[in-house]
Amino acid sequence: MSECQFTKVVMPNQANTRGTLFGGALLAMMDEAAAIAAMRHARSSVVTAHINSVDFKAPIFQGEVAQICARLVRVGRTSMTIEVEAYGENLITGERRHCTSAEMIMVAMDDQRRPTPVPPFVSPDA
Repeated sequence: MSECQFTKVVMPNQANTRGTLFGGALLAMMDEAAAIAAMRHARSSVVTAHINSVDFKAPIFQGEVAQICARLVRVGRTSMTIEVEAYGENLITGERRHCTSAEMIMVAMDDQRRPTPVPPFVSPDA
């Protein structure tokens, strides 16, 4: 399955004056995870074409970890839809929260920087 998961510690330079992860920094992590999941499927470079939605549900605090989970859910001719979720985890208490969800559209690109076809979607249940 085309997916990507990674975990990063939220450092002081990534946090605002309230001690929470900047939304833009989180979006960059989510975009990176979506790109990796898409490249695993397309086996080519990709670009972010569209972000359908982003829902910030809860903050991720400085010193916590941000876990990013991205997975391929749909495929078009040259585009792929990736669902991305972000979780915050306090490593001391073990509390883990679903903090942000997004749906990102990635487009596969050829060597001439033009959209290129991608393989069809194969359900993990098949």
